[in-house]
Amino acid sequence: MFLPGDYFTGRVLGDEIEFEIVATLTYDNDDYVIAESSDGEKYVFLANDEEDLEYIDDEDQVEEILEYWEEEYGDDKEDIGDWEDDEYYDREDTRNSRERFDNEDYHDEEDY
Repeated sequence: MFLPGDYFTGRVLGDEIEFEIVATLTYDNDDYVIAESSDGEKYVFLANDEEDLEYIDDEDQVEEILEYWEEEYGDDKEDIGDWEDDEYYDREDTRNSRERFDNEDYHDEEDY
């Protein structure tokens, strides 16, 4: 199994290069690994099984897979969360523990 952050040594056009796995994805019913070399260049490998990665040297196919990955999983997605703008979090972050327990409701049941 290939996980982002893992390292492996792969053979690319006769050279052995160490890669870091950036992403794994399924595209067109095949599993692919996107890896980055130490110089920051991205490569695409076909994940045939649990232990074997096959370098994809078809530039058009590599470009298509990388575009799909960036489109579907890239960081340029619009952030739809509004948690940073929510006043609730600002209010909760500024309260200290004494304010939390000074509430009258907290002290209503003193006898157990």
